[in-house]
Amino acid sequence: MVQDNRLRLYTFASSSKINEDKYKTKRYIHFDRKVSFKNIKDKIYDPCWVEQHGFYPFIHFQIKFNKYLRKEKRKKPKERDIFYASHVDSYIYKYYGDILNNKYNDIVDDLGISEVSTAYRNNCPGKSNINFAKEVIDFITKQNEAFIYVADFTKFFDKIDHHYLKEQLKLVLGIKTLPKDFYAVYKNITKYSWVEKKDIDEELKVKYGKDKPQLLRYFSKKEFRDFKKGNVHKNQKTFGIPQGAGISSVCSNIYLLEFDRLLSAYAKENNGLYRRYCDDLIIVIPIKSVEGFDHKTHEDIVEVIREKVPNLEIQKEKTEQYFYTKNRIVNLKGEVSKLDYLGFSFDGINVRIREKSLFKYYSRAYKKVRISNRLTKKTNQKAQRKSLYKNYTHLGKKNKGHGNFLSYASRAQEEFDKNSSTNNLMEHQVKNHWKKINGRLEK
Repeated sequence: MVQDNRLRLYTFASSSKINEDKYKTKRYIHFDRKVSFKNIKDKIYDPCWVEQHGFYPFIHFQIKFNKYLRKEKRKKPKERDIFYASHVDSYIYKYYGDILNNKYNDIVDDLGISEVSTAYRNNCPGKSNINFAKEVIDFITKQNEAFIYVADFTKFFDKIDHHYLKEQLKLVLGIKTLPKDFYAVYKNITKYSWVEKKDIDEELKVKYGKDKPQLLRYFSKKEFRDFKKGNVHKNQKTFGIPQGAGISSVCSNIYLLEFDRLLSAYAKENNGLYRRYCDDLIIVIPIKSVEGFDHKTHEDIVEVIREKVPNLEIQKEKTEQYFYTKNRIVNLKGEVSKLDYLGFSFDGINVRIREKSLFKYYSRAYKKVRISNRLTKKTNQKAQRKSLYKNYTHLGKKNKGHGNFLSYASRAQEEFDKNSSTNNLMEHQVKNHWKKINGRLEK
């Protein structure tokens, strides 16, 4: 039933469903000071305060990294845009994101597609990409033969249509018009503004020179008013949201609600499985025989469904189609291949951590080794060994609070070994890590 009464709407916005332990105080510097959620939550829980709140611009920068191309066995430079909100704003985005997440969980339960979207959910405690990858691979191995379709979307967050998103938000909330506080949040993630981090650094360099003090915030309120003239950029397009906002992730799930419903119905009609992790999707359809199978029909169905959602574009160069047959993964030409899904590689029998992840792990470990060797040579005593061992070897697997890549490999091995029909090689892949890392250290 549609609700358009403001007071009735806020029966679902109760803070009783919010896990306040997850609202951590962040250490980064922004345009406002750090504040604990405990000290600001009464304002954030007040819709009248939120609708009048003045949001700060996001701060934007790019990180550069190397992406490993499995087929070409080489590195490819890549850039990723990072937007991060001020401390108070980030609490607002997260809180309203949690409200939407709870409503999203309700509606996908009603539609019978709760299992489809596996990323950014707040009702899957203890589950990770390991569990979701195992579910799909186990499903594949239970089939005699199957068609597998894997794809992702082109610049998904950058292309989210604002009007369609707004309509989907109203659908999930069960209302005709967004309340003023929800609209304020919606407006600030669609018509969002940002400041370049490099411009802040330049301003601080002029002000302090090389002796920049320990700052609690980048500028005072007066200094910020002066700084933002000419330095604030705004998204003037009718599409795109910043991926870093705490509400953006659940908005992406809400945006794809109809896409998920239709594709899930199609998969179920064919006794298959459809799952989506953010912008990565996979469809597995059991088939009687690879011979003479018309995969083009399945491509056409996905295309028809895709066209129902504005600005949704599937990356053709990243779209893969396989068959599972005779305990092997083969491509459409019948050539032996591998399925890469959520960080794991599956050839029909063996499951491994994908090469890209191993490449990243060893690249970072070897970089740390080079730093250690350089400082060791400079100071004539062993340097940075403790952090190297903690972050990149078995000595840090049980580090309190978090482990490391070796911990991840062990968790994956343990999970995939449960009622397993596959040969799981995660721990085997990293068994020589100590020899490889320690062998590069200066003695």
